This record gives sequence, C-alpha cells and structure tokens, in this order.
Amino acid sequence: MKKYLIIIFLCFIALGCRSSQISDVDKKTILDELNYIYTIDQKYAGLPFPELKEKYGEKKVWDVFLKMRDSVGLENQNRIKRLYEKYGYLGYDKIGEKETQFWISIQHADNDVPFQQEMLKVLKKEIRKKNADRSHYAMLEDRIAVNQKKKQRFGSQVTYNKIGQAIPKYGLVDSARVDKWRARYHLSSFKKYYNDMTVMHFEMNKDRLSKAGIHEPVLYK
Repeated sequence: MKKYLIIIFLCFIALGCRSSQISDVDKKTILDELNYIYTIDQKYAGLPFPELKEKYGEKKVWDVFLKMRDSVGLENQNRIKRLYEKYGYLGYDKIGEKETQFWISIQHADNDVPFQQEMLKVLKKEIRKKNADRSHYAMLEDRIAVNQKKKQRFGSQVTYNKIGQAIPKYGLVDSARVDKWRARYHLSSFKKYYNDMTVMHFEMNKDRLSKAGIHEPVLYK
C-alpha cells in the first residue's frame, strides 16, 4: 500500500512538472503553432478578402466567407485543445506575451460554449496568479453570455444600430457599474471603446452608410 501511494505521488510530481515547464524545443513548436493559428484567425476575422469578392461576387461572397471562417475556427479550436491537453494553459510563465495568441481561438470557439466555460474557469485561476491578461477574462465572460443570448457584464461584444453606432449585443447587466467593472479588468471606458468601435465600423462600411445618408461616425457624447 505504501509503495502504491509513493507511485501515485511521483506521478503527480511528473504531471506537475509537465504542465509548468516546457523545453526550448517544445516552446519553439508551440510558438510556431500559435503563430499559424493567430495568423489564419485574423485573416478571417474581418471582411471577405478581395480575391473572394472577385470569384463569387458581392451577393454570394459572405456565405462562402462565413463557411470558410467556421471551418478555420473549428480547426483552430482542435489545435488549441491539443495544446491545452499537453501543456495546460499557455500563460505568461510559458510563452510570455504570446498568451494572447493562445487565448484568441478560445474566444472565437462560439460553436463550443462548454469548452469556453471550462476555459473561463481555468483563466480565472491564471488571472489570480497574474499569469494571463485580465482583459481576456472579461471578454471571454462576455462572449459566453452573448453566445447564450444573455446580457453582458463588461459590454465587450458589440453590434450596430441602423445609424452605424456600436451598441452592446443583448444589452448590459448593469450600465451604472459597467465602467467600474471594465476598469478592474484593464478595459478602456465604455464611451471610448464604443466610439472606437463606431469609427472602425464606419470606416469599414463607409460606402453603405453614405448611401443611407450617414457621412460621419455617430459618436457617444
């Protein structure tokens, strides 16, 4: 019995070392993988690229683009899950500022909310250890809420009204306390963030909004 307990104890030590330490070779492999994941994630994060528009036309391009985005997102999720199973959460202690590249595919795993919820719990522990960006927790919490059609605490997930102004998707839990919560998790003020998003949306949709009589971003005062 004593021998059996010693074996279990040694296994726990081995697992602990595996999750908290990575070799230089493993680190290079991880960073190469994360660079690939992040690059392709960002490629599909915005508008359909010109070559797709030329091939499919304005009417069909969004259907094609969104299907491609879903496929890429699923592949990235599977890659992230494999990395997590092997190395645990890849925070500052393992990959430094590249933690963002690990987190981004979790944030975009909208077809697997249970996975996002599991990782939110993990991220909460990492935040307590100062091993991850606090804003990532806030944005993932909001993303999960929106995926469940619930109100957000931090208002990080936006949609746009008819005049192109950013508004919180499904609303806010408490508009009076949103700035307090945002500051606690290293997010800019509600007004600044929503004005920034409004300006970005206007620049990306300037032609369409101009046709609707909107010639400049409608900002929050």
